[in-house]
Amino acid sequence: MNGVLFRDLLMNMLLGLVAIVVITLSSINPKAEAADPIDPPGNLVASIAWPAGAIDVDLWVGHADEAVGYISTSGKVWSLLRDDLGTVNDETDLNFESAFTRGLPDGEYVINVRCFGCAGKVPVPVNVEVRLAEGGMIYRDVVELVADKQERTAIRFRMRDGKVVAGSESSVLKMLSNKGEK
Repeated sequence: MNGVLFRDLLMNMLLGLVAIVVITLSSINPKAEAADPIDPPGNLVASIAWPAGAIDVDLWVGHADEAVGYISTSGKVWSLLRDDLGTVNDETDLNFESAFTRGLPDGEYVINVRCFGCAGKVPVPVNVEVRLAEGGMIYRDVVELVADKQERTAIRFRMRDGKVVAGSESSVLKMLSNKGEK
């Protein structure tokens, strides 16, 4: 009789321990609410991609007197996420850089690409995209770099009240990489 009582007591204690563990685990990481949308990191995103290999193309973005690129990776409006050096310190064959804005202040926005390490590998086609975080595409095209250290403006445009000013788009060169150098 004592053996049955001991087994029953042991099983009840084990059942109580399992219940405590289940309750504790369910409260450690509460489920995300469906009403909690994830906000994108910026309001305007500029991205470039170029062919795989040991080619270093740089994205330069600007607003007003600000120039952001590999030398100065963050400013008041723009932030560069990563300086892709081609195959250097890279686990993948993807060559890609992107930058985003914090807010959409009025003024001119400039998106440039620069062939930093392309000697002997030109021409280099660079896919350029500029889009609003809500999904509106502002620009998508291929810019061809034909010389090492060449910088080209993919697009310049003006924003007012969070919208592109109609007719303000151009690709007239505005050097940004020399502004970022100190």
